[in-house]
Amino acid sequence: MIMLKIAKNLIGAILFVVAVAVGVYLIVDSVTYPQMKPVSTVLQTFTGEHGSPVVRSNTLLLKYNEYSCGDVELLYRGNAPQELIGLDYNRLKIKYPESQGWKVTFRDNELDITRKVNGFCGMHKEYRHLGLYEGKLAVFQGPLGYDDIVLSVVNVDLDLLPGDIRDKIFRADRYNELPTAEQEELQKTIEFPSEMAIYSVLENFDELERD
Repeated sequence: MIMLKIAKNLIGAILFVVAVAVGVYLIVDSVTYPQMKPVSTVLQTFTGEHGSPVVRSNTLLLKYNEYSCGDVELLYRGNAPQELIGLDYNRLKIKYPESQGWKVTFRDNELDITRKVNGFCGMHKEYRHLGLYEGKLAVFQGPLGYDDIVLSVVNVDLDLLPGDIRDKIFRADRYNELPTAEQEELQKTIEFPSEMAIYSVLENFDELERD
């Protein structure tokens, strides 16, 4: 009788531990993300389905150039090439390091690889805008807000310019801080889509200087 009682108590204890373990697992399984689930994590390690995806032959690859002007150019869209097949996110980050301007995004079955280009896109490379350089009127390459490349300094007295033009040129110096409405106003006046477009304006400034 004593042995039977001990056996019953032992079985009861085992069943209690098992019930508690199952209950804890079900709770964890219902409230945690897939990456935090023990069973799911093991499966992902072998299959690469969620936490650590692996590039496959049917993985959609999108490659972009992202320019300084903010424009993004799609270079390639199609299945991943052989050289990338089998690589996971960490290995892709090694192949395309952030320190060299690369950005890698891997989700579901889509891989995005973006390269940051220190320069303007084809369209904005032709843009010109007026601004100030060392207190003088200057022509800059690119749209307003990008004053890194000075193409020329205009030999004209700023005091001779019409008041509204002079005001806009001074405001262009803090273009990125202005509200959108003011930025658009400046774009219509002192930003030009080509060097040819700005040339006629500079000719008018020359006339002011001669007068």
